[in-house]
Amino acid sequence: MKNILIVSHGAALGGSPISALNIGRYIDKSNYKPIFVFGEHGPVVDIVKKEGFKVYIVKKRGLLSIPTMFDFYKIIKQENIALVHLNTLTSYYKYPAIISRLLIRKVVWFVRENPEEKRCLKLANYINNFSDKIVTVSYDTAKHMTYANADKLMTIHNGINIDFGEKVDKTESYKVLNLDSNNTYLTTIASLETRKGILELIESFNSIKNQINKNTKLLIVGKDRTSKQEYLSQIKTKIDNYELQDRVILYGESRNIKEIMSISKIFILNAYWEGLSRVILEAMICSKPIVASSNGGNKEQVLEGINGYTFDAGNIEELSRKLVQVLKSDLDVLGEKSKQLAIEKFDIKDTTAKIENLYKSVL
Repeated sequence: MKNILIVSHGAALGGSPISALNIGRYIDKSNYKPIFVFGEHGPVVDIVKKEGFKVYIVKKRGLLSIPTMFDFYKIIKQENIALVHLNTLTSYYKYPAIISRLLIRKVVWFVRENPEEKRCLKLANYINNFSDKIVTVSYDTAKHMTYANADKLMTIHNGINIDFGEKVDKTESYKVLNLDSNNTYLTTIASLETRKGILELIESFNSIKNQINKNTKLLIVGKDRTSKQEYLSQIKTKIDNYELQDRVILYGESRNIKEIMSISKIFILNAYWEGLSRVILEAMICSKPIVASSNGGNKEQVLEGINGYTFDAGNIEELSRKLVQVLKSDLDVLGEKSKQLAIEKFDIKDTTAKIENLYKSVL
């Protein structure tokens, strides 16, 4: 059995930390023992501990982050780590990458960020020189990693448990969520930040509000994780300016994703960039029609007119048209296609098997 160190800088209830958790959940435990390192405390750390995995917290600290690197040195040596799995492309990961090379350990470096952002471009030398494989979660991301060593570059999609959302009682979901069953919910689940396009989504909803039933609500699930809460304040101001207090629900963060999906008519994601959206996968397996921006890996999940519709992020007029279009479509057919595509292309058993084959190829 090989000990694998899975490193995630974040621990919030987001796609990247949950993707790290799912590796531990689904990997073949007879061949690999997953051990986790997180760069912060958070809800996903609590889940990982509850599920019985060994967890370390290593925060970025000290002069030149030397204490951080020393922490990784001790963990890798103490736990006899054979391979280090770096969960995405931010500056935090260069420290375990450097130590892994120093200790002659194998490194697979996953990319879930926009590789063309300045903070990612600064890591080009690290990702090329300190990894054995560079793994993107969408083909779109791979196309934009022009600085990556082509011999190391490969793609493995995120996966979804195909039983996700099964046996969820819709009537009970309304009670759990404290939402009115007489309403129709158009739902987005996203962190409240600029790149998720929540303000633009509210503008689109406002532009079509008179074309849809008054009981149709825009349900926004997520939180502003910053200390100043400026984006949340902008959202509230826009809702007030458009007098949408009765039409837009700021629900906050929730772990009840299955229940939220069960009561939602359609799922919307107006992100300016996504690697491969986990929440879209959750919507797909829950048989939801989807309206999503065509940016990043979204177009590998949402096929135009098949399981939903796509638009250019930030194009409020186009988003408005697509929302009206999907509501006039056969939602059952679109939803069934979503589930079918999720099973065929994104079954987590298949994607985890690809990760296991990746590990084997470098060890």
